[in-house]
Amino acid sequence: MRTEIKVPEDIWPRRRDWEGEVVSVYIKDGDHVNENDIVAEIEIEKVVLKIVSKVSGKIVRVEVKEGDKVKPGSTIAVVEAI
Repeated sequence: MRTEIKVPEDIWPRRRDWEGEVVSVYIKDGDHVNENDIVAEIEIEKVVLKIVSKVSGKIVRVEVKEGDKVKPGSTIAVVEAI
């Protein structure tokens, strides 16, 4: 089953309309990830948020690159869960 790794809304600072910038992406298409692996980091208002995978599996597609702007709910990657 395919699952999206998204920017969680519950870790986003106060204002939901702010954008963050992807500062690091630690995965690429075809990589294997485990549950709770850090897959990316996003900076917003001088705070760096770590984005983790909620499932183990193979990365089917990375949706972002460093420098991209994202908001809560933005898709970081698609994982084929195992």
